[in-house]
Amino acid sequence: MKEINIGQATAITSPDPLVLVCTKKEDDTLNMAPVSFFMYASFNPPMLAFALGKKANSGENIRRTKKAVLAAPGISLKEAVMAYGSANGAQKDKMKEMPIPLQSVEGSNIQIPEDSRIAFVVSLAQTVECGDHYMYLCNIEKMVADESRDALFAWDGYAKVAPAQEK
Repeated sequence: MKEINIGQATAITSPDPLVLVCTKKEDDTLNMAPVSFFMYASFNPPMLAFALGKKANSGENIRRTKKAVLAAPGISLKEAVMAYGSANGAQKDKMKEMPIPLQSVEGSNIQIPEDSRIAFVVSLAQTVECGDHYMYLCNIEKMVADESRDALFAWDGYAKVAPAQEK
């Protein structure tokens, strides 16, 4: 075995779960950022955790509002996920540049992609500094799913997004 770096490790352990962190900007518009640093953290109470780079607009949004919805994007969103991941929501309106059909989730004022396999309405419980990222530990307030949809996963780090099993 040879020593590798963290970027190489993320490529080797592919596919990684992928979610779109949906938050509200200060002007009340929607921001979405793809994240594969995501995991379940507790069954009782239901909690999850995800990490974003310290300069991420979505991180600023969740720290300010204490709310987000994490949605597993469906396969029709492949191009949008790659585009949303290559821009900072503080500098551009990603939703205006690459619009996608949206839907509401009861109990939240944050919309999610219409093509979502599962969505988690969350409230921020704790923020932890993790090197060049912040980890957000969140309470899951509600979960909704459409199991008829196939979700995208991150492959080779973020080199590509595709279903867990390419068809």
